Amino acid sequence: MAAAQLVDFFNKTITEHDKFVTEWKNESRGKVIGFLLTDVPEELIHAAGFFPYGICGSSSGQERVDAHLQNWACSLVRSSFALALQGKLDFLDGLIIPHTCDTTRMVSGIWKHASPLPFMENYLLPRQVDRPSARPYLVGELARLKERLEDYRGAAITDDEISNSISLYNSNRKLLRRIFSLHEQNPGCIGNRDLYALIRAGLIMPREILNDYLGQLVDALEKDGPSSSAANHTRLVISGSVCEPPEILDYLEHAGGTVVGDDLQNGWRYIEADVRETGDPLEALADYQINRIPFAGYDTVRNPRRQFLVHLAQKKQARGVIFLHLKNCEAENYDYYDNMQALKKMGIPTLRLETEFGGSSLGQLNTRVQAFMEMVGGAD
Repeated sequence: MAAAQLVDFFNKTITEHDKFVTEWKNESRGKVIGFLLTDVPEELIHAAGFFPYGICGSSSGQERVDAHLQNWACSLVRSSFALALQGKLDFLDGLIIPHTCDTTRMVSGIWKHASPLPFMENYLLPRQVDRPSARPYLVGELARLKERLEDYRGAAITDDEISNSISLYNSNRKLLRRIFSLHEQNPGCIGNRDLYALIRAGLIMPREILNDYLGQLVDALEKDGPSSSAANHTRLVISGSVCEPPEILDYLEHAGGTVVGDDLQNGWRYIEADVRETGDPLEALADYQINRIPFAGYDTVRNPRRQFLVHLAQKKQARGVIFLHLKNCEAENYDYYDNMQALKKMGIPTLRLETEFGGSSLGQLNTRVQAFMEMVGGAD
């Protein structure tokens, strides 16, 4: 298929979010384990023979959540919970919730009460990842989660099975990094919104099928070569938890902006490194988690987020940084001032956009994006 056809395929997959998972379930008679984004070790779920399904939130059904969660709770968690309450996640057999913020810590009990599933687990991440105790603790937590998956599976998960899943997911990350690189070098080959659609589609597709289509897309993009629209783009970095609403990426592109870096949970942070394929696989998964790039839930002393963003913007030669802050995300709001000041000190302009699943004013966001792009010089 041509690149445009492949990109259309991925975008269609997002709109038909349950297509691949229901087909897989009907054919394999297997179990589907959902997870909230994106610090859950999907490789363990896959190694158990289950389908790891990333819950990406929803723009509808928020009114159903009000009876269960405060309106000031995290918009991503509220919108994900809304999907369950609407019956749009009825294909799930289980759910794993990583403890990354106050809302994820409190929602598991509410979810169990309002929309119970046969398998429900928390993934208890260490808060202070710089401490010497963090690594052994996380290895133990991974072993606990593995044991719970084994109990649900009814059989042990072997090291070979985990290693094979790690290899599969590493292949996926490599392909996505290659496409991100092609986009950065040649923005005209694949647009901002289409780029991030690949990751979102990947969260709800079997990795084996996904990798095949991504491989075809890499070949098609490399074959097409430079686009005539590749020149005169303003390089930008975006920072936040998730890219919502995706229309923002269109607004940036229409104003001549190209996203060349991010720290999003459903962006570069999800694919920026591979899991080691040698040694004990649980230790490799623990090392991967501890060394991930920082985000609001897990800042680190050795790589504070404000300095990470400065370094990223400088490395990518970005003309500005846009903060995408989901409404009521306390962790992002807490970090914002320090992040903004660090970038300002280095002469890097910033824009903060507060967004919400199903509640963002698109016209207002477009106006602010246009004004920011004019401020940073528009197209080069």
